[in-house]
Amino acid sequence: MSCRTPLRTHIRSRLTMALLYSIIPCLILALSCVQYARYVPDPEKDITQWIANFRRQRSFSYQYETKLKSVSVEANGYCIIGKGERIAGTWYGPGGAQQFEYVGLGDMEYSRRGSTWERISRGEESDIYTQLTRILTTDTFEYAGADGDYAYRFKANVPFLDPERRKDMIGFIIISADNFLPEYIWAGLPDSTTYLMARLSGYNSTKGIKPPVREMKEYQVITDMRSVDDYAKLKRRLELLSVEYRLEQIDDGFLLRVDEYLGLEDVVKMLRPGGMSLYEATNDHAKAFRTAYLLGDMYRPVYLTEDFATESDVRRIEVGFDRSSKPYISLRLRKKYTLPQMVALEVDTILTAIVTLDTLVKSDRIDLYPEMKHSEIELLRAYILQPLGDLEVQSSPGERR
Repeated sequence: MSCRTPLRTHIRSRLTMALLYSIIPCLILALSCVQYARYVPDPEKDITQWIANFRRQRSFSYQYETKLKSVSVEANGYCIIGKGERIAGTWYGPGGAQQFEYVGLGDMEYSRRGSTWERISRGEESDIYTQLTRILTTDTFEYAGADGDYAYRFKANVPFLDPERRKDMIGFIIISADNFLPEYIWAGLPDSTTYLMARLSGYNSTKGIKPPVREMKEYQVITDMRSVDDYAKLKRRLELLSVEYRLEQIDDGFLLRVDEYLGLEDVVKMLRPGGMSLYEATNDHAKAFRTAYLLGDMYRPVYLTEDFATESDVRRIEVGFDRSSKPYISLRLRKKYTLPQMVALEVDTILTAIVTLDTLVKSDRIDLYPEMKHSEIELLRAYILQPLGDLEVQSSPGERR
């Protein structure tokens, strides 16, 4: 639990209020929407949103422990959500202690064996993130009070710990009052004979994870034209996504080499056409020229009246997190617009977000909150900043390294 003193809490509260009073005028001039109002946490109801936000972060570090009937594990790790993890620690069993180190990337796992690395299909040993999200898949959090941070009890469904006693499992989670994200998760049997524990910290570091053994996989990118412009656009898209690659022209397009953990589906997603439109939206169906559906959900219609900007009107894009750790995408436009009350963002033909704005002043900035992971929002950024033509991606029939 937190060890903050009342004095530190009081000082931080005063500083926070002073900061809010100083920036409110700037926020009103830029964009005054619901997301920029002062965030006042409600621990009784906000826990569901805080757990959703956890899944949408970029990365985190963790200390991990698990105890089963005859074995236990202690480890430290780092996770980039949507990409992979690196974890190292000690396994304790009947035969003694054994050191281990894993790197999990995509569907591939690298396991250290002395001075060499063995490559196998990825297992849960290098996927602590999936274990944690599985534990937190519940809507029955019971608020247990605050001591600087927010504590909750819940019914844990963790069959991999002890399938025979899964109904007896309980869980406990502490949400940090600093970033409203999990800082401690415990799940197991009430007598602690079997449990999993994780301490989470260092959210959204920009450090990366690289495969310990570098092997490249080849894909053919087929296009009607293979001009210098196509080559430059492909390079920029890949660089916006921070992908390690090699690219060369071939007879019917391009040969792309990427790290082997990136499968065909990953490459197709990275090289989607992209592009963007900003629309005025309305609640009046009769005024709409088109109905779109938020993230393709037929139960979430959005009524669009007219478009007023495309990717060519975007000067810069930032991706970040607000006070409550919700990820957002900030579009900086080339000129100021008298923005409509409701703005909808469509990227690569998919309606990704909608926001209600204050239209009292002109603005060249629009902040939107897609219901996506940080990695998916970074894809949106690349789609907007560097659109591509229609491409066909195929696995290369003959791999060259």
